[in-house]
Amino acid sequence: MPPDSSPTPSQQNELGLSLGISLIGVLFTLLALALIAGVKTGPIQPGLGSILLGIFVIAWGLMFLASYYYSHKTFFLRALIWVCEKVSHPRSRKMAFFYFGLATFIGGTTLLGGLGVL
Repeated sequence: MPPDSSPTPSQQNELGLSLGISLIGVLFTLLALALIAGVKTGPIQPGLGSILLGIFVIAWGLMFLASYYYSHKTFFLRALIWVCEKVSHPRSRKMAFFYFGLATFIGGTTLLGGLGVL
């Protein structure tokens, strides 16, 4: 094995325990706030619950986008890219872009509905 073929420190997987727990904490906090604010089932109604729910879904999309570029930084982003590569159909890292787009669209419409625009 040539000496130059070893992975550089930026390419090695990091545990990233504090970063992963922080990202999970952000998602959990947004979900808890949306539930406390009173998310209603059925058509989207203007209100704080719908706004927070839209932000929560967009945050999930951003997590999938981050997992495409920074999966080596923390266990949580590696888990998301694993979902893209092993569970999705077609199985590819590029499914992270699809999930990002889907979550942005759904979260954006929920957010706009919560603001009373839609």
